[in-house]
Amino acid sequence: MAGLAFVLLTFSTAGLAPQSAAPDAIPPVVLDDVEVLAQRGRALVAPERELDGAQIDALGAYDIGEAIRRLSEDYALGEAPMIVVNGRRMADPGVFSGFPPDALVRIEVLPPEAAGLYGAGDPARRVVNIVLQRRFASRDGRAELSRPTAGGTSRAALDLRRSSIIETRTSQFGLKADRTTALRAGERDLTRDPAPGGDAATLRPASENYAADLVQTGAFGDWSASLRANARAQESRTVSVRDGEPAESRRSHQGLSLTGGLNGALAGWSTQVMLSSLWSRGEQSGLSPSQSEQQSISANLELGRPLLDLPAGPVSVNLSGQASRARSVVERPQGDQTSTGRTLGLNGGVSMPLARRSADGDDGLWGDLLMTLGADLSESDSGRGEGLNAALSWTPLSALRFNASLSSARRTVPDLQRFEPEYYGEPVVVFDFVRGESVEVLPILGGDPGLRPPRSDHLMLSAAAGPFTALALQGGVNFERAEAVDDIGALPAPTPQLEAAFPERFQRDASGRLVSIDQRPLNIRSALSESLSSSLTANVPLGGEGARRGVLRVTLNHSWRLTNRTTIHEALPELDRLAGDGGGVSRQSLGLSIDARRERWGVNIGARWRDGYRFRRDFGRDGPDDLRIAPFSAVNLKLTRKFERAIAGRDEETRRGVGLQVELEIANLFDARPKARLGDGRPAPGYGRDDQDPLGRTVQLSLKRRF
Repeated sequence: MAGLAFVLLTFSTAGLAPQSAAPDAIPPVVLDDVEVLAQRGRALVAPERELDGAQIDALGAYDIGEAIRRLSEDYALGEAPMIVVNGRRMADPGVFSGFPPDALVRIEVLPPEAAGLYGAGDPARRVVNIVLQRRFASRDGRAELSRPTAGGTSRAALDLRRSSIIETRTSQFGLKADRTTALRAGERDLTRDPAPGGDAATLRPASENYAADLVQTGAFGDWSASLRANARAQESRTVSVRDGEPAESRRSHQGLSLTGGLNGALAGWSTQVMLSSLWSRGEQSGLSPSQSEQQSISANLELGRPLLDLPAGPVSVNLSGQASRARSVVERPQGDQTSTGRTLGLNGGVSMPLARRSADGDDGLWGDLLMTLGADLSESDSGRGEGLNAALSWTPLSALRFNASLSSARRTVPDLQRFEPEYYGEPVVVFDFVRGESVEVLPILGGDPGLRPPRSDHLMLSAAAGPFTALALQGGVNFERAEAVDDIGALPAPTPQLEAAFPERFQRDASGRLVSIDQRPLNIRSALSESLSSSLTANVPLGGEGARRGVLRVTLNHSWRLTNRTTIHEALPELDRLAGDGGGVSRQSLGLSIDARRERWGVNIGARWRDGYRFRRDFGRDGPDDLRIAPFSAVNLKLTRKFERAIAGRDEETRRGVGLQVELEIANLFDARPKARLGDGRPAPGYGRDDQDPLGRTVQLSLKRRF
């Protein structure tokens, strides 16, 4: 039919208000009687990096959530990038995190200016767009068995799931179970002096985890809705030594969460509504017996729309509001404790295009220039919070991008950091400068109701270029400066001065041996950090066509800490962490990822290196009893082989057939272990082969099958 236009739909578009085209929208191309308006699932801004189906498969991820985590690590996107689906905001994008990666058509890492366009709240928060297949169905199973080559402990896991996508209707049901046996001190050759009876102590706890997940989405008239339910049960068992006798601690946790989302258009506003509830119960026996129960409910509303048109494009506004209530009850032999908390929040942001490239692709005098301004208010039982932020994004050329963001905020204290019940964590090995020995201690974890709201200022400057050449070379550099007052953190590694300032947080037995450190959060008086990071990515085609083509993806990351200074308490001097105060930190680190896939074979290599550093015994000066931590590097390797057959009748987007997939994964391929010497060159106690890392090289065999 002449003049027929094919409009490419995106997920959850029913009833949503039209959103403005991206500043670099591709002009319509008319081919006879077909008019192509846009790429399906296109975001509001052109991606900084894009992975197609073959490149996604080369990551070797088991689900979409793992694929996004891999990209977050490779590109230093931060711990929680904002996820949009098919170019649109969703109330609960987490409903798709458990779907297989071949349910994706592509993943787009959007440039920093997308944070303002999508209302991410923080201008430094990155945005990732995932584009789903129109139709997808699978039944998958995975069985895993892993064990260190030195033996002593093992892990077995089973994962079953059923997934379906039919346009806007999706569903998934999954079951997971895993069991890990304990690793005991007597199963390793430890050079550090063990406590009496210490051979029975666990270097790694025994644990069991079970989970069930249910996801449903669908369209209801002009609105689309989602429902996610999750049930979990966990138990861990740790053996420590107190007064020469083994003492077992058991910690169990059961939880149920429900999250409902609604997406649509209301009076011209793109609208997302999310309701979440959580119930959990925990029990701990042994050294610190207790029972706890926590309940919480939260609501979130997000609104967005274009306000007016400027010569460079539309001005858009994003608004959001949050409300939550939480209740925690802890029962202990010494008495019960009940805590309640509430949080209210409002966020708003405006994105204003100041300049725009012409429709014919001419970069013009300024190229694309976008400014975003935002503000937020919050209130909770811990106090009132407010923040301001601004960002400027400039694209003078199509392959060159500059971004700057600035934020200043006073934040309320999250309920978890205030009300989480006290418990003993997994044993950790620390160096005790008081006695000059490495010892295994039990950290005390949990929350602190007395925490004060932190204040922070954050500056970010970044530049990115590419892609260039047939290898699609892309690179970027990023500078960050963060300054905080009353920041929330934990005590750094123990030193005599630190123990003198916080004597109540260190526990020693009758012989003076350090046995426990209280690592519950506290307010840090001030902190300043500056860092410079860079990345470089290349994609090399390996032949083949379509979804079966071979790919080789190489990513190189470098991080350089310029400043890291902390003042924990007024009775302590300012700590220069780069010089070695307060535990010390490495100045530089390097990461390399190689992901390759061709035909039925896949290879994933991850290598990391960090520079050596000093750990001072006394703040402010080097000494003969300091620890000098050696540089460290490790390599992880995963090999994948598919034994599968194509699925008859499936469309050409299908990238995986029915059958078996075998994975062999070796963590720490060359069995590298942390090493250290004292400041005067003597061997450091407790830095033998198994002391700091008792696992070392670990081999995991995974069998995955699609039915």
